[in-house]
Amino acid sequence: MTTHEFYMKRCIELAKNGLGTTYPNPLVGSVIVHEGKIIGEGWHKKAGEPHAEVNAVNSVKDKSLLKEATIYVSLEPCSHFGKTPPCCDLIIANEIPNVVIGTVDPFAKVAGNGIKRLVESGKNVTVGILEDECNELNKRFFTFHQKQRPYIILKWAETADGFIAPVSKEEKAP
Repeated sequence: MTTHEFYMKRCIELAKNGLGTTYPNPLVGSVIVHEGKIIGEGWHKKAGEPHAEVNAVNSVKDKSLLKEATIYVSLEPCSHFGKTPPCCDLIIANEIPNVVIGTVDPFAKVAGNGIKRLVESGKNVTVGILEDECNELNKRFFTFHQKQRPYIILKWAETADGFIAPVSKEEKAP
């Protein structure tokens, strides 16, 4: 496991804390690392409240370390104003030089724009760390934005020989 994978795994763990409370927003975790030590962590706790990156930055005690840190985020930082300001602006304003992203956000108002703004501002951006795991984390959010439908789970019981219901009286042969 690489260093990036190690910290991205932690982002995914943190993001899962928001399961059931972030809809319609995605699950996102963020970790800030300085010289091999985690100095800040956060996740998106509830729709309309601060995003993972904001919570991670706010948890850092010595903000001067941000200028030499790496921020890990399981999903591309947002680049638009919704109920909260863009997270990519926060990263730029705090002069965090390195950004590691699990996967690109498929939401049309973001969809690569956060990455583009970070790169244009001179940040070192790495994308695609544990991408499959980050995509799995937000399969419901991704299905909605990519396929314009809900993510559906079908559950049924069947017999060992593959039947799902007994034969009705009408279906029995005489």
